[in-house]
Amino acid sequence: MNIDLKNSLVMALVGAAITSAGFLAKDHFDAEKKKEKFVFELHKKLYDDGAASIKNVNKAYSKLFGLYGESYGLTPAELSEKHEAFKNALEKYSDYIDELERYGTTNQVAVAKNHIDWLWGIYAELDLQLKKSRRVLNRAKELLLIEDVDSDLFKFVSEALDSEVEQLVRNENRIYYTIGWFKKPVVNGIEQYLNYQFRDALGIQATNDMLNAINTIPQLSDKSNNFKFKEKLLPFMFAEGRAFQAPTLEYEGDLSFFKDKNAVLAQNLKLKFIAAAIENDQNLQDTLKERKFSAEKN
Repeated sequence: MNIDLKNSLVMALVGAAITSAGFLAKDHFDAEKKKEKFVFELHKKLYDDGAASIKNVNKAYSKLFGLYGESYGLTPAELSEKHEAFKNALEKYSDYIDELERYGTTNQVAVAKNHIDWLWGIYAELDLQLKKSRRVLNRAKELLLIEDVDSDLFKFVSEALDSEVEQLVRNENRIYYTIGWFKKPVVNGIEQYLNYQFRDALGIQATNDMLNAINTIPQLSDKSNNFKFKEKLLPFMFAEGRAFQAPTLEYEGDLSFFKDKNAVLAQNLKLKFIAAAIENDQNLQDTLKERKFSAEKN
């Protein structure tokens, strides 16, 4: 083989090797770009889906908790629909977190779980309040089924109803502040921390408001854990204006007028539950009609 031919073959082989290496490098670069795009799109979808789910949770919470700012001594009929909507929104958010566990980062999953734990804690308190309201309603039905209004049994059940109505309102007053003033702000901060986890994964800087909300989480959490609601001397009076006053408000001076008004409000609320018991129970309505008919007949 002459020297020129040998050199030509060597150059051809080197050129082929370089070209092949170039294709391999390009393929590797393209694969990395595709991988980066896939990860970006995946985190963006998780972020968007989570934001939509959390928006539904916050909307359902606001509608339910808003009732406690509009009225007091809430009946099951007033609470049940919005309570169920809040529960359903939380369950869907829980489903989203299950999906996040498959594709999200460790930090995203940890923060999301912490977020929903606080939300379920809020739900548990509101659920307990709904159960208390149902108990009061059942007590009102029990009172209505007693025919002899002069009996000791009627007096006993009536006094029990008075006590349970007061307990209901006292607990309403407590959760109005423990949840609305202390627990939900912590939840809002954790929500921003979750947003931060996604923005970091997407290469998006956090806003100043987001950072401020995140930095206040420890302080807000301490306040929530340490808050103790002081029971009020006049719980019905307090409940009537709780949406416009601080939890530390105390009535001072001559309380005779306020005590009388508190007693009237208590009685009105008792009658509200008695009316609700009749309105929402057809069997009870029929029983009372039969009793009235028998009394008129005799």
